[in-house]
Amino acid sequence: MKIISQPAQFRKIPGPVVLAAGFFDGVHLGHQRVLSGAVERARELDGQAWALTFDRHPLAVLAPSKRPPLLSTSEERLALLEQSGVDGILALEFTRKLAVQEPETFVRWLCGPPRIASQTATSSASAKLSEIRCGRNWRFGRRATGTPELLAQLGRPYGFRVTIVPYAEYQGMEISSTRIRFAVREGRLDDATAMLGRPYSVRDTVIRGRGVGHTLSIATANLQPSAEVLPPNGVYAVRVKAQGKTFNGVANLGMRPTFTDAIPDRALLETHLLDFDGDLYGQTIEVAFLARLRDERAFTSPETLARQIADDVRQASRFF
Repeated sequence: MKIISQPAQFRKIPGPVVLAAGFFDGVHLGHQRVLSGAVERARELDGQAWALTFDRHPLAVLAPSKRPPLLSTSEERLALLEQSGVDGILALEFTRKLAVQEPETFVRWLCGPPRIASQTATSSASAKLSEIRCGRNWRFGRRATGTPELLAQLGRPYGFRVTIVPYAEYQGMEISSTRIRFAVREGRLDDATAMLGRPYSVRDTVIRGRGVGHTLSIATANLQPSAEVLPPNGVYAVRVKAQGKTFNGVANLGMRPTFTDAIPDRALLETHLLDFDGDLYGQTIEVAFLARLRDERAFTSPETLARQIADDVRQASRFF
């Protein structure tokens, strides 16, 4: 899959191209509907499907204090977009200069000069950019004045049409990244999973622990998550991707209160992988939260903690 950042590069791509537009934080079921429709339409046209997104959330530039916490890093978002089946991603750098472009200027910047009148009359399927698909709430241009309806008007001289994709619903309400953030932070993992289409997960690099788990024969892979959205502290049934394989496990997210001599500055995610024997130090792993088992709490001794972990493993087996 190709990832480019300049419209000039995008304009060199052989058409027809169907473009899925959005920021796509978390790539939830609503986003997936936009993306899968673009892929399906591109295949019908014997063309290419591309995703249009930004390298950062617009509020990170326009009003940093108002930028929402994100469900996925840029790297994770690009990986999820690739999994959608698109042929490439146009990840535009969001700058103040881009933010003040008028909607028509943005379209010209994306497409190049409009097609001549004789070409405009031809079928949009023969256009280089054939179609843009987006949700009803997608905005572009200065002060977010560019709506999908305006985009459709502006697209006529350029030979592309616009398809507004109906939003996906969960429990009678629109699925959104905002709803998913609240669900994760409140520990409503079933709701988050239903809206994402997969369990919520975090990716990070395994760091050195104190070795206590190893002495108890319960070795753990330790992360200090940099994720901006985390569930409440507690113990979870998890599924871990590591070394190209998938493992079930039990993870404690929190401050390990049993060991008062080593309280961390911020929450640690300590994961005991089942049926795994090895060292993951320095490797990047992905931990998906399947279900919350209990609150985090202090134990009177490491041995008592070890017995509780064994019980946690038995409880977690219901979710594997």
